Amino acid sequence: MVNSYLEFNLFTEDECKLILQNMNELQFVNFTVKLEDKFYPNGSSMQSQDLSYDESTKWIYDRFTNKVAEQLDVQWLNNPHGVFRNYKVGDYFVEHTDKVDKEGAEMRYFSATIQLSNPSEYSGGELIVDRKHTINKEIGSVTLWGTNLIHEVKTITKGSRNSLVFFAGESHLKPNTK
Repeated sequence: MVNSYLEFNLFTEDECKLILQNMNELQFVNFTVKLEDKFYPNGSSMQSQDLSYDESTKWIYDRFTNKVAEQLDVQWLNNPHGVFRNYKVGDYFVEHTDKVDKEGAEMRYFSATIQLSNPSEYSGGELIVDRKHTINKEIGSVTLWGTNLIHEVKTITKGSRNSLVFFAGESHLKPNTK
């Protein structure tokens, strides 16, 4: 799974608007990044907020986890960690992986992003995975990639790009033994 790459459509434009109603407490984040012996103290610039799990968001998690279970043949143990990302003009995320290298940390299997903005609402902001896949910008589409794959978000040059990212690790799922 850590080297996987999948794309699929999952949500309608109207459903994406409903999902965005949960994005109301964004905070600025700037991650430091180390990749291939290069260190970036300002590895990202964006607004971020966790997606809570409750009765109003259960359908989002259910739709995502059911589709991933079907695509990857996994069993969900817990919901993945959901995080909204909002990129405005000048925001970016340099090349990085989502692999967690800290001793004792949970192994992450994959990350997935759901496009919540219509591509006509922004310019730039391309998400490039494995230095070769420019992901589908269609609203409601999902791109899933293994945590070993390098990816980046290019600088936003116009407008604003919203997405919902899910991170899944060993406490969230296990492969089926079929």
